[in-house]
Amino acid sequence: MASSELIAAVQKLITNSLARVAVGGPAICAIIGDAPSHYSKSPQLWNAAFEQLGMNAVYLPFDVDDSLLQELLALLKSSKQFLGTNVTVPYKLRALDFVDEIDPAARRIGAINTIVRSGDGRLTGHNTDGTGFIESLVQPQPDRSGSFLDSLNDLNVLLLGAGGSARAVAFHVADRLEHGELIICNRTIEAARSLAGDVANAGGRAAAISEAEIKDWVPRAGLIINSTTKGQGGLRKLSDGRVTFLEAYSALAPANPPIFAEADAETTDFAERSVKAARADAEANLKVSAELIARAPREARFYDLVYHPAETVFLHQARAAGHAAMNGQAMIVNQAVLAFCDHICAAELRRRGLDTPETRRQILETMYQAW
Repeated sequence: MASSELIAAVQKLITNSLARVAVGGPAICAIIGDAPSHYSKSPQLWNAAFEQLGMNAVYLPFDVDDSLLQELLALLKSSKQFLGTNVTVPYKLRALDFVDEIDPAARRIGAINTIVRSGDGRLTGHNTDGTGFIESLVQPQPDRSGSFLDSLNDLNVLLLGAGGSARAVAFHVADRLEHGELIICNRTIEAARSLAGDVANAGGRAAAISEAEIKDWVPRAGLIINSTTKGQGGLRKLSDGRVTFLEAYSALAPANPPIFAEADAETTDFAERSVKAARADAEANLKVSAELIARAPREARFYDLVYHPAETVFLHQARAAGHAAMNGQAMIVNQAVLAFCDHICAAELRRRGLDTPETRRQILETMYQAW
C-alpha cells in the first residue's frame, strides 16, 4: 500500500480532513486522539525534526471516534509505511487494548502515549509522558536559563486529575519525592483512589482526596500540577457525542460547564451563546480557585500540562498571586524527543549513525524552535 493509498484509507476513519496533505512518503507517523487536529503541536514539532534530519517522513493528526479506534490502529498496523503514532486524550488507556505488546515501564503506569510498529507488523506501546514531565521540571530547557525546580525531594505534590497523563506523572513524581507525599485529587474520587493505590503498590507514597479536600492540601503543597482538561482551549467532545468548553475554568475548583448537542456547535452564534451559558459557573469556579491559591505557600509552584492556551486561567491566577508557573510546552517537547529518539525513529537513527546525545540535543532545540 502506497502512502497515498494509506492516507485515503485513513481518511475514511477520521473526522478531520487530510485533503491538503502533501505526502512525501514513504514513512507516516501520527498523533491519535479525539481532536488533535484542533490543538496539537506535535505535527509541527515532528515535521521540523524530519526536515532537519532529511528524513522522508510526514507526521499527521488523526481525529478518531472511540468506536473506530481499533479499526484505525489495525489499518496502520497493516502498512509498512507506518512507523508509529503518539496517543493523546482520551485514548491513552483505551489504546492498551489494541497493541500486541506493552513495555514494562508503560505497563507499570497503565497507559501509553507512543506506539511503534516493528518491521514484522507488531505494535508495541510505550509511555514517554512521565520521563518527559520530569525532564521538563528539573532539566534546563532551551527557552530558559535554569530549571523550573532543582529537585522534587521532600516536596508535597498535589496532582489534579487521574487520567492517562496523570498516571504517567504520578508514578514518576512518586519515585522522586523522598520524604514528600503525592496527593491525587479527581472529580470522581474513585479514580483518584485507584491511581493512588497503584502508586502505593509500586512503592510510592500517595493518597487520594476529593475536590472538597483540596483546601486542606493547598497550604501544604510545594508543587501543584493540573493534568485535567479544565482550562484547555477548543471544543471538548464527551463520550455521549455532546460537546462542551472548558477553557474558562481553573482545575483547582469544581466545574459544571454547560453541555450542548454537537449540532449546536455548527451554528453561527454558538460561541456567544456558550460563553453566556457558562459565565455564572465559570465565575464561581474562578472565585474558589483564587481563594485556594491565596492559601498556597509563597514558594509553591504551579504546573499545567495544558499548553493551549499558553496561559490557562489556573496559571494566570497563580502568576497574579506571585507564584512561579509553567505550562505543558516543555513536557510536550521532551516527551516528543523521547518518543522520536528512543522509540518511533530509533531504528532509523541507529542506521544512520545518529543515535547520539548531540542529535538528541539538536532535535530538542529544533522542536522548541518549531513550537
